[in-house]
Amino acid sequence: MTRVGRWLYWLTPMVFCVVLYWRGMMAWFLEDDFAWLNLRNHVIDFHSFLWAMFAPLAQGTIRPWSERAFFMIFSYLFGLHARAYHEWIFANQLVDIALLMIVTRKLTQSALAGFLAPMIWLCSIALVTPLVWASAYNEVQCATFLLLGLYLFIRYTETGRKSFYWGVWGVFVLGFGSNEINVVFPAIAALYAILFARQYWRGTIPLFLVSGVYAVVHEAVRVRTSDYYYDMDYHVPSLANTLWQYWKILLALPGFVTFRHLQDWIGVAGLIVLSAALLGFAIWQAFAKRFLPLFFLGWFLIVLLPLLPFHNHVTDYYLFVPAIGVAMLAAYGVSLAWKRGWAWPLAAALVLIYAIPSGMQVRVFARSVFERGERTRHLVQSVAYAKKIHPGKTILLDNVDDQLFWSGVYGSPFQILGWHDVFMTPECVTMIRPDPHFGPIDPYVLPAAAVARSLEEGTAVVYAVEDNRLRNVTRTYTALVEAHPSPPLAPFIDVGASYFQSQVGEGWFGIEDGFRWSGKHAVVYLPGPASPGKKLTVHGYAADVQTKIGPLRFELTIDGRPQPAHVIDQKSPEVHFEYDLPADLVGKQRIEVSFTLDRTISVPGDERQLGLAFGQFGVQ
Repeated sequence: MTRVGRWLYWLTPMVFCVVLYWRGMMAWFLEDDFAWLNLRNHVIDFHSFLWAMFAPLAQGTIRPWSERAFFMIFSYLFGLHARAYHEWIFANQLVDIALLMIVTRKLTQSALAGFLAPMIWLCSIALVTPLVWASAYNEVQCATFLLLGLYLFIRYTETGRKSFYWGVWGVFVLGFGSNEINVVFPAIAALYAILFARQYWRGTIPLFLVSGVYAVVHEAVRVRTSDYYYDMDYHVPSLANTLWQYWKILLALPGFVTFRHLQDWIGVAGLIVLSAALLGFAIWQAFAKRFLPLFFLGWFLIVLLPLLPFHNHVTDYYLFVPAIGVAMLAAYGVSLAWKRGWAWPLAAALVLIYAIPSGMQVRVFARSVFERGERTRHLVQSVAYAKKIHPGKTILLDNVDDQLFWSGVYGSPFQILGWHDVFMTPECVTMIRPDPHFGPIDPYVLPAAAVARSLEEGTAVVYAVEDNRLRNVTRTYTALVEAHPSPPLAPFIDVGASYFQSQVGEGWFGIEDGFRWSGKHAVVYLPGPASPGKKLTVHGYAADVQTKIGPLRFELTIDGRPQPAHVIDQKSPEVHFEYDLPADLVGKQRIEVSFTLDRTISVPGDERQLGLAFGQFGVQ
């Protein structure tokens, strides 16, 4: 092969990646991105830095390299300029492509297979989300660690050199900081050793021990929550069904038929043909005592296995790393068909049956994710302009639809910039499809009573979302509010916001930087619950100087009815209590919520007797 040929050989899959996923390079932030972008704002000292890097977050995951460090470093260097983040992700993906080519060539001893494996992999819809959505970068980085670890292990079995074995260990240990799926690497290495280098399988035993320790520690420290999407079911029928769902997503044809509104039999027939070709090839090779296809299928199953219990969260980008195994299997099959001469047209036809429909979906899905990010970018930039021309005023967003809310507003992007006074109008609630598994949308909506008061005081402006811009509709919206009767009390209030003043009773001091100090006894007013089963939530803080003296007793009454007392101490200075609301309060226009502390504190130079710093009260 000439020098030009070698360059084309290695660069063509990388250029194909950029051409197919170019929208990812231009994409903006959305959804979980904003939580990670805001993480740096919580770092004020070394202790908080360690928390930001290693505390279990996002369903209990601990990914310091691919999420914490990535977002904190890039947000420090580039702020909200998303292109720099995606350029890094694409650079990492090009490394993955090179590693996949190297590993496939070494395993198959075929340059053609090494070339085709990344091309087939890139056609998978599993790659769309990680290459367009920054929060899924952990998938791209995890692939790097697994492919590099496998390559080093293969080199170790070829040469017996301990330097490669210690290299395996280094990559393996570092991989835990990328994605917890790294625990499966010992199984991949062991499968390779058993099939092709049996004398080296014992070297994988210590790797299994480390994975076991990691799994135990991770399970012990992670935060357990009752999350519908991350509910785990280990029953065999459920696992088999989830595996089948992933297999259909990977082979793309059923999804393509739905996407193009074609007849169902086309998808079923395509799925049967592709499945028979892949599995039949692996079985045929196994009977001939050629076990490389089984190793490729093993990669797919081993990496996917830890994800199968999540039966309510079957998502395409979880296939990013498992799809590598199937891509290598298909590439190897084509390379063998090419050697046989007569079989290569059939193998090429099978690849095209997969690649063309899947590639078409890739382009459409990438554009969809890109456009959602663009809507969010325009919203945030427009709000930034509104904050500039209306300094100090609350921004109310009207006409926020379901897509824009879940893509942008739900992630609280405005808090990254220190804006805690951007809300939606109550009318937006009817435009948003609620998801009970993500919690209520009430905190993102300013209640009608607060809207009326803030407009009356002139402390808020209203902007309607129209396409990719905002239009000031304050005058029109104010006229509509004034034409209606006074709204009911807000079911959720923040006593640190002036527009909830009418629901703040006795016992409170003035607003200070978004919160209020209470006295020894304080009162707020809320509406009764709309239906039975609702709870009263209370959120605030106790000062360190107060809890150092000793535990603080917190007693609360709901419409004069005493509730169970709580103790606030140094271990839990954050007040976050819930109380059952009596059924006979349903529909009541106003209820009184009051609390009493057993002592207060005083600050030198301040005559006030201070209780707790609040905070929110809500009926939810």
